[in-house]
Amino acid sequence: MNETRIKISILSCGWLGKPLALYLQGKGYSVKGARTSPEGVEALQQEGIDAYRVRLDETGIEAPESFWDADILIFNVPPRKERGAGAHVTEMQLLRNKLENTGIRRVLFVSSTSVYAEVNDLVTEANMVIPETPNGQALREVESLLLASPVFRTTVLRFGGLIGYDRIPTEEALKTGRRANDVPMNVIHRDDCIGVIHRVIEKDVWGEIFNACASGHPIRYNYYRAAAAALGLEMPKKLQPKEMPYKIVSSGKLKQRLGYQFIFDDPIAIFNDPEAGRK
Repeated sequence: MNETRIKISILSCGWLGKPLALYLQGKGYSVKGARTSPEGVEALQQEGIDAYRVRLDETGIEAPESFWDADILIFNVPPRKERGAGAHVTEMQLLRNKLENTGIRRVLFVSSTSVYAEVNDLVTEANMVIPETPNGQALREVESLLLASPVFRTTVLRFGGLIGYDRIPTEEALKTGRRANDVPMNVIHRDDCIGVIHRVIEKDVWGEIFNACASGHPIRYNYYRAAAAALGLEMPKKLQPKEMPYKIVSSGKLKQRLGYQFIFDDPIAIFNDPEAGRK
């Protein structure tokens, strides 16, 4: 594919979307970014991103028509707990209706591994057990909604918990965190999120669902212990183990289908170098 001819709109450009926009621009794509406030739009413009104000809720969508002049839409709009899962599904139905009346024919939806129930076992994309959480249920519904569109093709990326940069345990978290939590973590570094998204576009892979998590699944206490060592802090003693439900999310399909190699396949590796993925 000729990257310079591909137009990409990103909804929205926050913690993940802004560095993604800058990365894709650097690769030669034509990129548009969206924020909900004038201040957010101005901040993107100052970074050299072609920015638009886009507002989406269950009552409608406010956006310049030029924002939808794209080949691909990437969007990361998670459910907001304070508004309820039902509101999120309604928003996404409105977005699907809008997209079906634009020229966009490829959609990349950033979902989450919260779509999986805690089954105390390995889970793959074939796992259909519905989670108990409202957000996980809503995301499952939204995924199906988008994948069923007869107009555009969607690829769903189920990201694990996002880590890296300013999303590492703080001193306060280390003091008050769940030190007795012995369940494995399913996480992905922001650099790998961006790398996976680019690989989907680069290989032109649509109509798929991929889990995207590091292969390493450290228990939370060990992850916190590594963070404490990197920060020069004393880790509080580990509390008595407590049985908790868990899941281990496999990214085998993504690695095989996309040929992607994770930058941080072991999450604890981000603490080995003070500058690695934490600047």
